[in-house]
Amino acid sequence: MNTQVIDWKKIDNKIKWLHQHPLIAGQSITCIEDLLVFMEHHVYAVWDFMCLAKSLQGLIAPTDSIWTPKYSATARRWINEIVLGEESDIDVYGKANSHYEIYLESIKELGGSTANHELWIKNVQEHGIRQALEISDFVPIASRRFMSHTFDIIDTKQPHALAASLAFGREVILAEQFQNILEQLEERNIACDNFKYYLERHIHIDGESHGPTSKKLVEELVANDPARGQEATDAAVKSIDARLEFWNGVSNYWII
Repeated sequence: MNTQVIDWKKIDNKIKWLHQHPLIAGQSITCIEDLLVFMEHHVYAVWDFMCLAKSLQGLIAPTDSIWTPKYSATARRWINEIVLGEESDIDVYGKANSHYEIYLESIKELGGSTANHELWIKNVQEHGIRQALEISDFVPIASRRFMSHTFDIIDTKQPHALAASLAFGREVILAEQFQNILEQLEERNIACDNFKYYLERHIHIDGESHGPTSKKLVEELVANDPARGQEATDAAVKSIDARLEFWNGVSNYWII
């Protein structure tokens, strides 16, 4: 398949900038307190990842009671495999668990609080995402901006755009970034076994499976169409930029 309609060079250049961010490439996480600052920001990105993945699944493999096939069976299999791994993986205790719920448990095990995040979920359920973003001033501003971008992508309802955001704003980039974070924790002998397991699962799954699969899914949905290729490129670049802004916001929190 000729996928030159996607601007791979532009996307790759953005990813290189992202991997050089001091939060990831440097030594920002020096103690449990630093780790909790990171996690209490990042938990919102873990949550809205599931919103993005499930939204894409709903477009490609809908769960309507009257079922008809949409897109290719290959595309349906790929998104279902990604959701399966994220929504019902095996946790450190050998039980089925979502990566999101593992993350929440990790915060609690480190002595952090998930009260604000739980209030955020309540606000979303009662008021919807857009109003929740406006009224939930207890959520870090960097996290709110990142989620706002994610739902801008979701609201397009363009499968190739959602897939590009999922791939290049998440699956393709996170294995290397999480590896760097894991190394920081190991170097500092920071005890956080549950969170280290979370990182290791992403390094393994994203690096070996979900990253390559999500990239192929973008190619499948673009289907050599120039317009979709441009839209997918734009979504990828905007999602990487949103991640850069997010990391900047977390870093600024420490500086303040």
